[in-house]
Amino acid sequence: MKMGEDTLLLIKSIGLPGIIEGENSPLNKALSLLQLAELNKIPLLYLESLRKFRKHPFLKAQLSRYKNKHRKTLELTVLVSSLLEEFGIPYMIFKTLKPYPPTLADIDVLLWLSKDLTKASHILEDRGFKPLNRDLYGSTMLSLDHSLNVDLTTEVAASSFIYLDKSLLFKHVTQVKVNGFKVQTLQPHADLVAVATHSLYKEQMYTASDYYTLALSSQHYQEASKLAENTHTKFALETALKLTHNITINAFGPSNPLATRLKSLFRDTGVVNVTASTNRSLHLPMKYTPHLLMRGLLEKILEDPASRGSLPSTLKSAFNSKFFTKLSEHITRKGY
Repeated sequence: MKMGEDTLLLIKSIGLPGIIEGENSPLNKALSLLQLAELNKIPLLYLESLRKFRKHPFLKAQLSRYKNKHRKTLELTVLVSSLLEEFGIPYMIFKTLKPYPPTLADIDVLLWLSKDLTKASHILEDRGFKPLNRDLYGSTMLSLDHSLNVDLTTEVAASSFIYLDKSLLFKHVTQVKVNGFKVQTLQPHADLVAVATHSLYKEQMYTASDYYTLALSSQHYQEASKLAENTHTKFALETALKLTHNITINAFGPSNPLATRLKSLFRDTGVVNVTASTNRSLHLPMKYTPHLLMRGLLEKILEDPASRGSLPSTLKSAFNSKFFTKLSEHITRKGY
């Protein structure tokens, strides 16, 4: 699978921080690539790689803007974590803390007890958060002070379909210091599994954000692979890692530390069709094909009791009057 020109330029411009240095693009290209970086949820990572153009007025202003957004993301993460701990609500932050400075639209919070959803929502509302919507497993709250959403959820699900068993995830919780506060979050290898499954089952799309999350966490691949076996998410993780490998060798060639580590992992875990030939160009964000999505869903339903058990709720949600409108928007969007 060959990469589209702009996608290739974006990845090569950023490089692999700490592994491969990025390449400078002409100024006119650097400006146009920012839009692609924004669509892929990595504008700050991209802007920080543009050392040559740091003094350009527009790029300098955008860098300041996204640094401020990143700062607010961390502040909100600490605020929500501290409130949940103050009221004794077991939780973990997931898919939020990245191996690079993220600029997110929301932070994701997984609650251990379903009964705590209403309590947590009220706690945030009392602190000035605005309720946006609620469904079977979660609610979304807006922090007006941070211009960011907080997604509270009691299951890792999409349209009520549980694609990752939280009882297994909570066995992999750790503490990470954020602005001096100890936040409950997933261990890096478990977060890789959460990111890969979210990409396939919920967003049905692979972005440059997913690429850099996976590419910059290669030391955790073996542990992630073992957890994927236990959580019936091997297909999702392998799919994401194959794309990561494909992008890496297209952008940086086959002889680099990341490509070598991925090749070793594929060999040790028996992954096949790593570089399957196709006429399709790889543009990021990249939507997964219907065939791949169907295969992933069928394997999940057949293998995972938690996923099978959620099917009645999934079918019930399909009869909601807004379901097909949301589905159409989901299919036609260019990013998320």
